[in-house]
Amino acid sequence: MNVLIKSTFLFVAALFASSFTGASAQVKEFGWHDKSVTPYIASQLDPRFSFMLYIPKGYQENGTEKCELLVLVHGTERRPDVYIEHMREFADKNRVILLAPLFPINTHGRQDLENYKLVEYKATRYDLILLSMADETASKYRLAGNTFFMHGFSGGGHFTHRFFYLHPHRLRAVSIGAPGLVTLIDNTSDWWVGTRDLYRRFNVKMNLDAMRGVSVHMVVGAEDTDEWNEPITRDSEYWMGEGVKGADYNTTGKNRIERLATLKTNYEQHGIKVSMDTVPAADHDETKLFPAVRKFLEGELAK
Repeated sequence: MNVLIKSTFLFVAALFASSFTGASAQVKEFGWHDKSVTPYIASQLDPRFSFMLYIPKGYQENGTEKCELLVLVHGTERRPDVYIEHMREFADKNRVILLAPLFPINTHGRQDLENYKLVEYKATRYDLILLSMADETASKYRLAGNTFFMHGFSGGGHFTHRFFYLHPHRLRAVSIGAPGLVTLIDNTSDWWVGTRDLYRRFNVKMNLDAMRGVSVHMVVGAEDTDEWNEPITRDSEYWMGEGVKGADYNTTGKNRIERLATLKTNYEQHGIKVSMDTVPAADHDETKLFPAVRKFLEGELAK
């Protein structure tokens, strides 16, 4: 009888141990496409849009390390891979996951080049699409928190500073690179010139206190001096109507350097601190600005 009881006890204990081990074991599920530079990943919110990730070397699927997230927003040429390639070493060194969205043309008709730059285009909210991409990334990889870093150049600079107005609570730091046109914090003008109709257009109230808590960097090439002297025409996405104050290329400056300086002054007038780099011998080329961007971000990561 004692032998039977002992055998039964050992059998039950073995089953319990086996069950516990099976439940707690960490299964490896990542494939090659989940590591290093990923293929483009279709957004689960809207498959017309996709994103690429870079996962830093040494990241373990079932480890404990948590990484910061850096979003890199492409310009009009739409080459997220260029941004990933130039920031890979930075990501490895600083333990950062890179997310580079792709907002292609022709999602709303022929040659809709400007679509993502104004954040909302023909009822598509590019800010919410980007946030869904960040959330998808957080559901798969271990991120350090709910906030992230963002850099955008040219068209990406358009998007980045406007995203900042809508979602400062999701940003730890933002780097605005050489946008062609800027939206000022201005409650006397409607979007895109100003921010008066932010609530009506986006169902968002501007939160200046939250914006003042985000580190802001601006960067432009010292030779980025192209001027646009023609008027904004009716077929442009920037057309706001006849005689609308500020709705032209040159109200905030005759080139990207002057427009970014105007944006900096506007931010500072609203209590938002800004650091700005004008990069010598650089024209409108994001690759020449990356060193200044990396320096800014490394300083923020060290805080």
